[in-house]
Amino acid sequence: MGSLQKTAVCLLFLSVFSSASNDSFVTFICSDVKTEYNKTATISCFGKNKITNVIVKRCENCNKQNSCLETIINTWRGNNSSEKGRIWLVLQHNVSEVHIQEVKATDQGGYQWHIYSDGGEDTGCATLEIAAPEIEPSLTWNGRKLTCLSPRGHPQRQIHWFDGHGNNLTGSASLVSEEAEGGLTSLTSTLHETPTLTASKYCCAVLYDVHTKRNKTKCLSADKAVTDYPHFTSTPDPEIPKTKKEHVPIILVPIVLVLCCFAAVLYYRHRQRAKPKGIFRPIKDPPSNSETT
Repeated sequence: MGSLQKTAVCLLFLSVFSSASNDSFVTFICSDVKTEYNKTATISCFGKNKITNVIVKRCENCNKQNSCLETIINTWRGNNSSEKGRIWLVLQHNVSEVHIQEVKATDQGGYQWHIYSDGGEDTGCATLEIAAPEIEPSLTWNGRKLTCLSPRGHPQRQIHWFDGHGNNLTGSASLVSEEAEGGLTSLTSTLHETPTLTASKYCCAVLYDVHTKRNKTKCLSADKAVTDYPHFTSTPDPEIPKTKKEHVPIILVPIVLVLCCFAAVLYYRHRQRAKPKGIFRPIKDPPSNSETT
């Protein structure tokens, strides 16, 4: 009888231990999210048990230790939102959602979750990726240097230079980065190589993704007319149209010339008519001897 009681106690102990073990290893699944810049992002975690409390920290990277320092949600302290309501938490039984309105470039990274539920607690991490606007760069040439401007985008993007033969000229360029709105940056790259008319083409390529090689390229061409390629050679200034007052002297000149020619013809004819009368004037006969006596 004693052995049966001991066996029953052991079975009860194992059952409790097994139940406790299952509770302590309750799992929640957190999904990665990719959204566009300035849109609303929703990061969610869900499981099979009802969620009671949540702590969410923003991380530089989910796989990087000690990078989760900023706490944005902590329901234990009644903190269900942050940044003046731009980030807020929604709990729906076994689903926990963090909504981020008007996402910025600085929102990109990892979000570490510590979830407490009726069945136990669990941790997880989800990554938020922001697709920043990919604006076409502008390329200018002032006769001494080439400048490429990428006005807005992720700080991680790069600018590369190439000539018409595919040679990489990036080493001859300098880069200036300035902060823009929403955690974006403005990049200005200057190529310190004086372009000449003998160069076929200079291209500025803004690389948005190193892995996919996604980019936008702008070129200046010197040897062919392409719509997107302004010429190195300067075009002559357009002819300024003449006013009516400026046309008057131009019209009067031929009229005066015609009148002068007409007058010259009349004068010549007059001289021609007058000349025979003077040359062939009749000569009187000298008086005879009888008349003289």
